Amino acid sequence: MLNNLIKTGSTLLSNYEVLKLDGDIERVEDCLQGQVTSDINDLANENAQTSCLLDHKGFIQADFIIYRSKDVIYIIVESTLAEHLIDELDQVIKFYQVKITKTDEKVKGIVIKDGVDVEGSIYFKNNEFSLSIKLCPPNESIKESISFMEWKVFNKMLLNYVFVHTDINKYRPNELNYDKSRVSFTKGCYKGQEIIARVNYLGVNRREFVSGIISKDLEIDSRLKIHGEILEFSNKKIFSTHLKRDESETIVFESIDFIKYSNPS
Repeated sequence: MLNNLIKTGSTLLSNYEVLKLDGDIERVEDCLQGQVTSDINDLANENAQTSCLLDHKGFIQADFIIYRSKDVIYIIVESTLAEHLIDELDQVIKFYQVKITKTDEKVKGIVIKDGVDVEGSIYFKNNEFSLSIKLCPPNESIKESISFMEWKVFNKMLLNYVFVHTDINKYRPNELNYDKSRVSFTKGCYKGQEIIARVNYLGVNRREFVSGIISKDLEIDSRLKIHGEILEFSNKKIFSTHLKRDESETIVFESIDFIKYSNPS
């Protein structure tokens, strides 16, 4: 199914903004390490990682990509989240002598088939495909071999939920599979960490975050709660939802194919 709907290529991600963290690199690292869910110590130069900012109750405030190049750290964030993220970080970065500045860099998104030469920095993958990003100067022309709609579809197919402003305060990381791709459970404390650790180690996750695919001409089963956009592509509807784990074994949802998370090998 993936091979039928996903093709490799690149596109301009005009819905993302690039923020630069100005200051001594060690101070920048210390600042982020105490705020975001990923482990900044794992981020080498010319590499990227997905991450989140939470509130004290563990609810996601922003989802973003952190990119490091030549000992400068950038945050690549969906445009509707940029101001909220800046406001949240501004409360703490002043204590580290760090400043956030908006840049005019362009963001190139790239879909890569495993085993093919990598362009840019990979930040998300499954067992078949990877997503990478590359920052480009504002005057550089980006050759687009896939459409922005295809990019959005590919993210849903890979179970990489694209978080936007209307999602703020709705979800904890485990509800979107972010605990598998954006959260370190071995680093030190950060805002919301205690809640997330408790959910991970003591909670019982009775729901599974999945992507569903159905013919464009059919209605989605009303028992399924939809998260985010329903995308129409190649005569299909592609959407994000949750399945109760017992439902996935006992209830048949007619004509819907579900994609479930599997750890990259």
